[in-house]
Amino acid sequence: MQTRELTIEEIREVYKKYLYYDFPDDERKPLSRIEKSIRDGQYLCVGAFDEEERFLAYAFFVFIRETCLLDYYAVVPAMRGKGIGSAFLRLAIETAGFPTTIIEIEDPRSGDAEEKTTRERRLDFYQKAGCVNANVHVLAFGVEYLLLEYPLQGIHSGEELSEGYRSIYRSILPKRMFEKYISIIE
Repeated sequence: MQTRELTIEEIREVYKKYLYYDFPDDERKPLSRIEKSIRDGQYLCVGAFDEEERFLAYAFFVFIRETCLLDYYAVVPAMRGKGIGSAFLRLAIETAGFPTTIIEIEDPRSGDAEEKTTRERRLDFYQKAGCVNANVHVLAFGVEYLLLEYPLQGIHSGEELSEGYRSIYRSILPKRMFEKYISIIE
């Protein structure tokens, strides 16, 4: 498997062919907003390809300075269940090259029984792939999330990750939206 930064044309194709269907409407940013973030130097998209250049998976990151947040991450439907997701996670993070990588997942403590099961499986996937549970709980746009870190260059404190998380959202949201929709749950 090979990884590389995606071109703007590839990003548009991935968005229309995969991301649009992989994420629900309320979690999916408009493509125009992703493109603006790329132009503003705050967004990076990485793709995985096999030896024959077939597209396998994607990871989209939003970042500020040395901290990034995994914004979207998925393996294309035809390649799921083949171990690509775990292997690609580390490669995507290495390709992105940020000292601190934050991953937000829906908090397993919240939701109904079915949602909790799905959320616990997602937490298990990320932990088996090398992520560390920072035990930081956040509320973003009315959804409770748990923050994880991929410790490519060491493990950061919960306070450091909380500040990195807030910094990213402060940089991409207007002040009033940030204050209304982003908070750390103590």
